[in-house]
Amino acid sequence: MRPHFTYGIFLDNTSKSYFDMGKEEAERYYFAADGGDLDYYFIAGETMRDILGAYTGLTGRTALPQKWTLGYHQSRWGYITEDDIMDVAEKMRQCRIPCDSIHFDIDYMDAFKVFTWNRKNYKDPKKTLQKLTEMGYKPVTIIDPGVKKEDGYDVYEEGIKNGYFAFSAENELYVNEVWPGDAVFPSFTNPKVRSWWADKQKFLIDMGVRGVWNDMNEPASFKGPLPDDVQFADEDDTVILHKDAHNIYGHCMAMATKDGWLKYDGRRPFIITRAAYAGTQRYALVWTGDNQSIWAHLQMAIPQLCNLGLSGFSYAGTDVGGFGADTTKELLARWVQVGCLSPLFRNHSAQGTRKQEPWQFDKELLEIYRKYVELRYHLLPYIYDCFFESEQTGLPIMRPLMLNFEKDAETYEINDEFMVGEWLLAAPVVTQGTTMRLVYLPEGAMWYDFWTGEKYKGGQYITKKAPLDTMPLFVRAGAVLPLYPLMQYVGEKEVEDLTLAVYSGIGNYIHYQDDGESFAYKKGGYNAYVFSQNNGRLQIKDAVKNYEKPYKGFYVKICRDGVTALSETPGEYLNAE
Repeated sequence: MRPHFTYGIFLDNTSKSYFDMGKEEAERYYFAADGGDLDYYFIAGETMRDILGAYTGLTGRTALPQKWTLGYHQSRWGYITEDDIMDVAEKMRQCRIPCDSIHFDIDYMDAFKVFTWNRKNYKDPKKTLQKLTEMGYKPVTIIDPGVKKEDGYDVYEEGIKNGYFAFSAENELYVNEVWPGDAVFPSFTNPKVRSWWADKQKFLIDMGVRGVWNDMNEPASFKGPLPDDVQFADEDDTVILHKDAHNIYGHCMAMATKDGWLKYDGRRPFIITRAAYAGTQRYALVWTGDNQSIWAHLQMAIPQLCNLGLSGFSYAGTDVGGFGADTTKELLARWVQVGCLSPLFRNHSAQGTRKQEPWQFDKELLEIYRKYVELRYHLLPYIYDCFFESEQTGLPIMRPLMLNFEKDAETYEINDEFMVGEWLLAAPVVTQGTTMRLVYLPEGAMWYDFWTGEKYKGGQYITKKAPLDTMPLFVRAGAVLPLYPLMQYVGEKEVEDLTLAVYSGIGNYIHYQDDGESFAYKKGGYNAYVFSQNNGRLQIKDAVKNYEKPYKGFYVKICRDGVTALSETPGEYLNAE
C-alpha cells in the first residue's frame, strides 16, 4: 500500500518458493522458486479491496456455506468410543451450550484405515450417527490421505490394481509411515485418482456424516518428509515429482473430496483442509493446524486469521483453547471470546492434554463460555450475510481494521483487534492477567459499546474495563444487525420474526434469507431485505422475494446515546424513534 495507489503480487508456482520482504535490502522485495515457470500476476488498484476483489476473481471465492456450519463445533482427539461421543453430546445439551457439530478424530476408524469404522468401539455406527442427528448434531469425520498398506484392505487393493499410489524414483511403490503404520499415498494430482477418492466419500455420507476434515495432507509422514523425487501421476498419467506437487497435494485432495460430496450428498459441502494452495478456498475451508494452549498462540490467532482472509480464505479458524498442552480457565475464557467471532468456531484438543469442554473447569467458566457461544448464535444471520457478501466480492468475514479504514494510518499496525464484516469491531483480551485494555476506534465513524450502548467518537484510543467475562465489542453507528433468537442448534426452531438491532446513525444493510443448505440461492432462490436508517428512522424494503418462507415481522431494538428500546411486538419498526 502506497500513498496514492495499492498493488498486489501473486506468485503462481507450486515448487518450493522463497520470499525476501526487505531482509537483505530494506528497499527491495524479491521472490523465487526452485522450479516450474516464473508465473506471477501484478494486480493494480486504488484500494486493498480492489486488490482483493481482483485476486479472488482470479483464484476463486469462498462459496456460501450451509448455515449449521457457522454454529459451534466440539472436537477432541480422544473421543475414542461411542460412549465418549454420546457423553459429550448429552452434556452439551444438559449445560445448554449451543452446538451444531461433533467431530470424530482418527479413533473412529478401524486401525486408522480410511473409509472404515471401528466396530469394536462402535457397535452400530450408523445408529450412533442417527442419534446425534436426532439431537441436532451434524457429525464430521477426519480423513487422512495415507492408505494403510495391507493385503485384503479394499481401498489399498483398488489403488494398487489401478496404479493410484505414488512411486519412488526407482519405480517401486513408495511407502512411509503414518497413523495406520506403513502407508501409501494417492496421486491426487491425477483426475482418475480424484474421481476414485470422490466415490469413496459415499461410505461416509451413507453412514450419516455431514462433513469431512482432511488432515495430514501436506502430506505428513512419520519417517521423514517424502523425498523430492517421489513420483505422482499427473494429468494424462504423466509424472510430477513431489518437489513440484507438495504444495498442491492438499489442494487436489480437497478438489476430490468436494466432487464426492457434490455427487453423493448434493448440499453445499463442508470440507476442512490442513494443507492448501492459492484457490483452495473454492473447495474447502482451513484451520491453522496444531496450535498450542499458550497465550502466544491466542495472540497469533487474530493476525493469522486476518491474513488468511486477505489471502482469499474467508472461511478459517483456530483450535479454540489450543490443541497441544494444557489450557487454563483464563486462557479458554479469552479464546472462546475470539473464537465466537471467527469464521470457523471449533474447540479442539489433543489426546493426553487437559480436557477443555466448557464444563471441565468451574461454574464461572461454564457461564462465560455459554455467554459467548450464545452470542455466536444470536449473530448467525449477520455472519451468514457476511459470507453471502464474501462470495460476491471476495471480502473476508474477519478483517484487519485497515481493510475497512484504509485512510486511517493508525489502523495499519493493530493486530489485537479485528472487524467482523463492516459493522462489528472486536478488541479481545489476549494477554494473561489483563482486566483492562486500550482500544482504538477508527476515525470516520461513531461507535457504540455492544454491551452498554455507550457512544464514542472514532479516531481515538479509549480504555475499557475487561473482566474475565467481558470482551470489548463495538458496533459502528448506522448499523442494522439482524439477530436470531437463542437456539441450541441451527434449525431447532423456525425463525418467523427477525430482531433488528439498530444503532442510530446513517447506514444501509442487505440481509439474505434462504434455506441454508441447498444451491437454490445461486439461481435466485432467496429473499433480500434492505434495511436503511437515518438516525434511528428505519425503512425496510424487499429487494428480492424468491424464498417461500419470508419473515412474518421484525422486532426492533434501537440504541441511541446509550438508551435502548425494544419493540414488544413485530411490526413496530415503521418510523421507529
